[in-house]
Amino acid sequence: MADGPQRRGNLLEGPLALPTRLRSLRVLAQTRRLALAVLPLGASIGLVAALALTGIEWLEILLQGHGVRTWAMVVTPLIGLLLTGLWLQVSGLGEVSLPKDLAQARHHPLATFRLLPSLGKAAACALTIGFGGSAGVEGPARWLGAAVGAQFHQLFRRLARRFRWARRLLAQPGVIVMAGSAAALAAVFRAPIAGALLATEQEGDLSADRLAPSLAASASGFLAFIALRGTTPLLGTQHTYHLLAREVFWALPLGLTCAVAASFYRRLLRFGRHHLGRLPLAVRGGVAGLGLLLLALPGAWLWPGLPVTQGGGIELVSHLLHGGTPSSQAMAFLALKLVATSLTFAGGGVGGTWLPSVTMGAALGAAFEAWAGLGQPGLFVLVGTSAFTGAVHRSLLTPVVFLAETTGQAALVVPALVATVAAYQATPAE
Repeated sequence: MADGPQRRGNLLEGPLALPTRLRSLRVLAQTRRLALAVLPLGASIGLVAALALTGIEWLEILLQGHGVRTWAMVVTPLIGLLLTGLWLQVSGLGEVSLPKDLAQARHHPLATFRLLPSLGKAAACALTIGFGGSAGVEGPARWLGAAVGAQFHQLFRRLARRFRWARRLLAQPGVIVMAGSAAALAAVFRAPIAGALLATEQEGDLSADRLAPSLAASASGFLAFIALRGTTPLLGTQHTYHLLAREVFWALPLGLTCAVAASFYRRLLRFGRHHLGRLPLAVRGGVAGLGLLLLALPGAWLWPGLPVTQGGGIELVSHLLHGGTPSSQAMAFLALKLVATSLTFAGGGVGGTWLPSVTMGAALGAAFEAWAGLGQPGLFVLVGTSAFTGAVHRSLLTPVVFLAETTGQAALVVPALVATVAAYQATPAE
């Protein structure tokens, strides 16, 4: 009988008793926060993304029904960049840069992604992309997702002042902002893991404290999105690829080639920003818009109905995946898209650079595939997307995961890893 109290005392006074209890409480708090805050945040963003994408597609169908798109593909980029410059100037937002906002958000997330400025930046993205600028929809999605995450944090902070239970749902503002951004990217890309990685990876660094909530938000956002939009992959292909040693060998020179092209693109973008950055935003938009109009002319003439220089470029990637594209034509696609993307952002355009990078990598991969004469059509088109994107965005893991999720082709992972590592290592950091 005397051993009972002594045994209980030893359990309570042991070196592991308090840390174990603290770990249990911490797990309980994190689980509660994920279930009651992060998962609803992701689901709400996924639903909004699905409704927004449906609205955009409905507008495109409406315009096509009136015969607007054929001629508008050439003229509207000029109008779009003019309107974007005017909007940024009149609204007081000034020059907008998503990479700068993301860098600032590491230290001041709530101040960076305030609701009204974020809505204004998303409107600038809509003007740029909707009128045919060479930018990706992941840009406005990331801004809006982060802004909604910031508002969720503000809401729970107000609730915590009145209700004691709400205090247990509070998290670091930067974590919630990243979770909102991850949910939006997961919905746009139809890729929950890649969305979380892209939102949380910072110069190759991944933290479990940031990644876990982002993965949960990405999962719920993806599920809400596919409930309305279905599970069609972003880069769907009719081919089934097989892992062969030949493809792994050729992935290395493709990666090095992507590094050269990516370095040229980054230098061209810096050159354009240096020279056009001296002009007022509206004038800058007009000059760059005129350049986009001239670039759209050969595409509209040689490949009518195919948006070569407009938007993120997913339609162009789908065209290249069918195979049979001559290397000279693929290089023409690359040159037009590379210059159009540089002009769009140098001219004050706002949007994402991930999908344009994917498109440029696909064009370079198609040229490489046609030159090498390999037997699996579209394989190096997809491997090129990963290598070029990894070189431009200085990322190793995320492009490969993005490729695997958006295609559903496990055989692409190994050659994509080889090409992406080669491109990453051969591209100098800025």
